[in-house]
Amino acid sequence: MTDPNVSFPFASPGQAGPGHLPPGLARRAYRLVVVLCLAAGLLSTRVAWADQIVHIVQPGENLFRIGLRYGVGWQSLMAANGLASTQIYVGQALVIPSPGSPTAALTAAVPSAAVPAPLPAAPSGTYIVQPGDTLWRIAQRHRLTLSGLMAANGLVEPNRIFSGQTLLIPGAAPAAAKLLSVTGQPQAWPLDCEARSAVDWAAYFGTVIDEADFVSRLPLSDDPDLGFVGDVRGRPGQLPPESYGVHAGPLAALLQAYGLSARAARGLTWDAVRAEIDANRPVIVWVIGQSWPGAAVDYAVPSSGRVTRVAAFEHTALVIGYNGEFVSLLDGATVYQASLARFMASWGVLGNMAVLSEQAY
Repeated sequence: MTDPNVSFPFASPGQAGPGHLPPGLARRAYRLVVVLCLAAGLLSTRVAWADQIVHIVQPGENLFRIGLRYGVGWQSLMAANGLASTQIYVGQALVIPSPGSPTAALTAAVPSAAVPAPLPAAPSGTYIVQPGDTLWRIAQRHRLTLSGLMAANGLVEPNRIFSGQTLLIPGAAPAAAKLLSVTGQPQAWPLDCEARSAVDWAAYFGTVIDEADFVSRLPLSDDPDLGFVGDVRGRPGQLPPESYGVHAGPLAALLQAYGLSARAARGLTWDAVRAEIDANRPVIVWVIGQSWPGAAVDYAVPSSGRVTRVAAFEHTALVIGYNGEFVSLLDGATVYQASLARFMASWGVLGNMAVLSEQAY
């Protein structure tokens, strides 16, 4: 309803008279105001869209910072928006996942969100999470309790699942041959995956380490085989000498300084990893993203000239379990399953690099 006591600087379309614009100008001005109002709504960084939260990417933002703002992990943002990499652009609309919000409805409502290709069928005894699934609905579909499904998959939070994730369905087929009870925390910075994995790995063996302290004690270098390259606050997906991360040698050495029995390895076999899991010892592995495909490149270290192999989106996770067809990995606070073939291909990009322990627990 229009307030009769409020005057406007121009008349509505079709009106003219003393103090008013001519009809043609009035129509154009009226349309301009409508367009400006719509534009102002679109420029908001947080938009209510189909009763869901959609974030409009602003200059200088990245997935990690956006995730911190809304209390979700950058991996969850990628999964909810069907992103194949962490690259985003100004003006892009990103769905912010929240409990009870069907991903399928969200991706359909946001034109810029890429809808992932249909997911393959899962082998018997497993289920591949589809867009819009919740853990509660999956449990109901398979006549399981929510707690039972979470326990079978080593999940600590019922809302932390994503499209394409493979879940083990207890009772439908033999359960995982081995699954260790290992918990983790979300990353604190975009490039601290190695420190996060190391701290969670140490906690499993009874040594509590502050992650910030661990990061501060990592040696810095332009060679990832000697120290951390760049800044933990850097952008994911880069190659040295830009902010990148660190390889197994320096990580194992620092864990030893904390009193742990840790050793770095390259060329490790799957049988060796499986033997570690059978001995109740999780293994830190270097993969690409969440076991994505990738390719290594030769990097000539500026300070020494030596050549080493690096890869974009190198990432660490803990192998915590397996069955005949799948590997269970702990990535920060998220447990996910990857097929053995997918894991081996991703792990092989950097030469089957790992940190493992020879302690008996």
